[in-house]
Amino acid sequence: MPKILFIEGVSGVGKSTLVRRLTERLRGQGYSVKSWVEFDFTNPIDFYCTAVVSSGKYADLCSRYPDSVETLNRYTVAADDIKLVRYYNEDTPLFEQPLLSELWDREFCYEPKNPVPLSEYARIYQAVWRQYFSTLGQETDYLIFDGSLLHHPINDMMRNYHADKEQILCHIRQLLGTLGSQERTIYYLRTDDIAAQLARAHTDRRQNPTSAKEVEFWRQRYENDQFVLQWVDENFQIVDVSNKGWNNALEMILADLV
Repeated sequence: MPKILFIEGVSGVGKSTLVRRLTERLRGQGYSVKSWVEFDFTNPIDFYCTAVVSSGKYADLCSRYPDSVETLNRYTVAADDIKLVRYYNEDTPLFEQPLLSELWDREFCYEPKNPVPLSEYARIYQAVWRQYFSTLGQETDYLIFDGSLLHHPINDMMRNYHADKEQILCHIRQLLGTLGSQERTIYYLRTDDIAAQLARAHTDRRQNPTSAKEVEFWRQRYENDQFVLQWVDENFQIVDVSNKGWNNALEMILADLV
């Protein structure tokens, strides 16, 4: 069975870059690797620009938009009685109007207009994870996920539901419980100066300068992450990437793996 790696850390700390480099190095050593970075709409357990739709509503959409049925089926993840429909690939819409707007109105995670109740959010996420990890075969050595365990779910819970630490911990434990006996490790990238790291990342991405409110959010995020890691009872490593230490971080992870 594949070993599962979760690469975690606050925004701008270098998770996606490290995932790409780790994937390249492991493949260069002959390992079979599947990996997903942030905003990859093919990620089987993480959701961005994804509509949550009941089975009945999904049938209604297919009935009203017959020319889009094939595309709907292609970009839909089914879990229990729920359909999750991806409607954007980064900045590229996967559907035309007015269907695109209908899906946007039912956004599941990212700034949802009408968020589902927290209990339903947790149930859907667990159903998706349980379904995916129960079907893994032997053909892959490593599965590497960028921010799919802590980064995005905790963002959702803090921004959409104002969840406290105990609620967050409960959700993450439940997600990990869907993995059963699958071997996994959490690598958490930390930096000495969150504000400086965010500012550097915004400059590199040509984004607006960071605000004091944003810096405070990510400091709180870091505290919540550490609380979860302390109590989640999982194998994790804290990897220091302060002072642009990504090369050392990569070598440390590779040494730990192989």
